[in-house]
Amino acid sequence: MAIGDKLASAMQLHGNPSCIETAKCIQTAAEKGVDVEAKTINSGDEVINISPLAIGPVLQDQNNTVYGPYAIMSYLDDKGFGPSLVPRNGVIRAVMYQFAHIATEVVQGEAAATLSGGGDMDKLNKSFDILEHILTTPPDPKIGKGVFICGEFSLADIHWMACANILEITGNSNMITSRSKTTEWCNAVKEHPATSKEKIIPYTFIATKEDIDSNTLRNVGINVV
Repeated sequence: MAIGDKLASAMQLHGNPSCIETAKCIQTAAEKGVDVEAKTINSGDEVINISPLAIGPVLQDQNNTVYGPYAIMSYLDDKGFGPSLVPRNGVIRAVMYQFAHIATEVVQGEAAATLSGGGDMDKLNKSFDILEHILTTPPDPKIGKGVFICGEFSLADIHWMACANILEITGNSNMITSRSKTTEWCNAVKEHPATSKEKIIPYTFIATKEDIDSNTLRNVGINVV
């Protein structure tokens, strides 16, 4: 779709402001210029009629229902505007998936635990050391061209930013600020303009501490009038 085209209607995303996976989906939607009406749920049981296994977040787009962050992010990447957030080069694409996996399988759970005063700081430090290393010493020359995990902005950055956002909210920003390249990366993600070329900053749509405290989600409103 060309820039300036409009989607027929806003999609609906069912999620929670304290949910890291919901933040990933919101930022992806904003990156790709997709309008999303965000609906807060507090349990997967609330969407069991559209997600039979109570898996969330859940995205509804007219007759299509997609659940789970990987599926939703892929759907938004394809349905939205601008270039794909998945690298075309196979080696760089593997790096993206590897770092998305680290964020999801290791960092996310520990970051989420900090919301209730928990979290394994050793695991988090080791994970952010790995992030700092790839940002400092990219394994492929093409990755070294930019400040992001894969050089160019990709889904990997969204996976990590959703975790970093929670760590900042819970007073654990030292995971980022104690590492120079990670600090540079984090600032770049926060300032990254939409891939769709819309005049928005996608990071500003994900939940703040105030949003979590009030249990509210932000809509992504761009194209639908």
